[in-house]
Amino acid sequence: MKNRNKQLIIIPGILAAVTAFVLGCVVLLSIFPSSGHETVYDHPTPAMTTPAVPHNLVTIASNQWYSNIYAQFPTEPLYALPVAFQLAPEGLGVSLPDVHKTANSIFAPYITDLRVGFADSLQKPVIQNIGDWSIQLAMATAEHESLQFTLAHGAPFTVLHVTGSTLQLSCDVTCQVYLDNTQLLAPGVATTAQALSVVIRGHTYILSLNTAIPVQLSGNTLTLHGAQRVYLAALPSRASYSQFKEDASTEIMGTMATPEIRGTKLFTTYSLATSGPAPLIALYPHQRENLADRLPVLGSYTTIRGTMTLVQTHAFTTALPLQRPATDFSALKTVPPDLASALPSDIQNFIATGPPGSKDYFLGVWFGRGTDLLQLAHALGLHDQEQRLLKFMEPVFMQSMGYFRYDASKTSTIATSPEFGNENLNDHHFHYGYFIRTAAVLAQLDPSYLAQVQTPIKQMVADVGTYNRGSSQFPYLRNFDVYEGHSWADGYAKFADGNDQESTSEAIQAWYGLYLWSQVTHNSAMETSALYLYTTEIASVKEYWFGLNGLYSGAYQHAIASIVWGGKVDFATWFSSDPNDIYGIQLLPFTPGSAYLGQLPDIAPYFADLQAHGGESNGNWGDLLLMWESYYHPSQALAQKDSVPAASMNSLRSLFLYMLYDHQLQAGHG
Repeated sequence: MKNRNKQLIIIPGILAAVTAFVLGCVVLLSIFPSSGHETVYDHPTPAMTTPAVPHNLVTIASNQWYSNIYAQFPTEPLYALPVAFQLAPEGLGVSLPDVHKTANSIFAPYITDLRVGFADSLQKPVIQNIGDWSIQLAMATAEHESLQFTLAHGAPFTVLHVTGSTLQLSCDVTCQVYLDNTQLLAPGVATTAQALSVVIRGHTYILSLNTAIPVQLSGNTLTLHGAQRVYLAALPSRASYSQFKEDASTEIMGTMATPEIRGTKLFTTYSLATSGPAPLIALYPHQRENLADRLPVLGSYTTIRGTMTLVQTHAFTTALPLQRPATDFSALKTVPPDLASALPSDIQNFIATGPPGSKDYFLGVWFGRGTDLLQLAHALGLHDQEQRLLKFMEPVFMQSMGYFRYDASKTSTIATSPEFGNENLNDHHFHYGYFIRTAAVLAQLDPSYLAQVQTPIKQMVADVGTYNRGSSQFPYLRNFDVYEGHSWADGYAKFADGNDQESTSEAIQAWYGLYLWSQVTHNSAMETSALYLYTTEIASVKEYWFGLNGLYSGAYQHAIASIVWGGKVDFATWFSSDPNDIYGIQLLPFTPGSAYLGQLPDIAPYFADLQAHGGESNGNWGDLLLMWESYYHPSQALAQKDSVPAASMNSLRSLFLYMLYDHQLQAGHG
């Protein structure tokens, strides 16, 4: 990530607390839809939605789809999907992004269709409420005209509460306005209306008002006199107008996802508190494909994540196969000679070389390699080597904890010598995942060490893993986008394409580290949260990075996307154009928590793509590619164990050999 300077909008604590309390009291309990549903799993369907608990507004909700609001005004586009928004002095901009494919990228950029505001300029927004995937905002002019509205993932609509005599809706280009979706409104003609449709660039929007008011179209600007409440929605098609009009009395007041582990499944209930009937919402592919109970499909949107399906409900539940990772490497029946030689050699070199000069990310990577060696020595019964490593790593790790400090102004733990924009809240889950995993393994192998490390590592654990929505120190699940089901890397998303994430494998390692930490601290609540993050991110990564959503075809010439943005996907990295690196960044680091990389339907399309664009298993980071291949073709991968030059390897040779031999053994060939 690039370093960026940020300007923060800090909400006064008293206002935040009062607003959170008031909005937290608005809770609607609704019967979960049951008619016409096909039961997919045999489990009790929740009869009531869960109250939507608001987040503490004192903390900075960084690394979210809306986090740019904290950094600048006008904002960059906010990709709520299926709709995107932008906040500016001219008002709330609305877009229904169209998807365009090229050989190496797929674009669905924000292009303003409509903008709602006043003749006077609006000032920067004030955050009034944050839910798990929603945010309520207020904007006002110097003349005290104002808009209050909620934006939410999956919601193709928002409701504008207006104070001010004259509201203006401006079309970016020529548009057609229809009275109640039937009679074309002629420019210059004053009339009265309670519902209208606007057609622009082939997109149709509905405006439904709480009462009939005078309206007039002049050029591309629709003036609404005396508007108090405006329901504004982007329709999947013009034929959906009546359906949305019937739902216009509702409004999203809060959102919350509640995970629950039952047996071998993770159930997550997504609840919406509203001021009216069940809202029309759009489900992402990873949600639709894993619904615990079928919901009638009422329409669809074509988006950068694939097809989002329209449903009407206060709540829905997904059921994913629970991904419970191994806590250590498994033992081998016999240790092959080259592995038996490589492990002591790697341990010796690791100790002799010592830590790097880094005090942030690259130091974490170094600890990750030491943790690999510890777990390998333990798995292969090299007790003396294990103890030697523990004695070496433990004091170095304690010293490293002094390189990080809590910054109250950023409500975050920040590196004193930051790398990759750590000071701007970038990549914290990538960085801290290495340290958390190391702390957990050190405490696992040396229980007496837990008392020393528990307090210093706590700030890192809380920075990326806080599951208390009321925390005043850290935001709820800092990096994790609850509705999209994966993480975002950039602190404030100062890009026209929105937020982004590159290394999904490092994100998943962070949740793996939290799981390991929950085990050594016997924290059942953290265990549930960690498994929720780990399981859900794996499901989304398969869809949106490894292309199981079916979007990566046609003009786009690759099987994966290595950087996923709010409004774009790229076959690229931030640091290299080498296909080996583009694939490898989705694989590293290999740990006992990497088994999900062996769960794709077939590895062949990925290797065909890699090789078609110049990648090769004996090239840079070829060890990562062969370890990945060994999940699917262990004998073939093992036969190439000596083909990767030492200088081209990302991992230690002992780990590389262990993974190949272990997968060969698991396949029954050893």
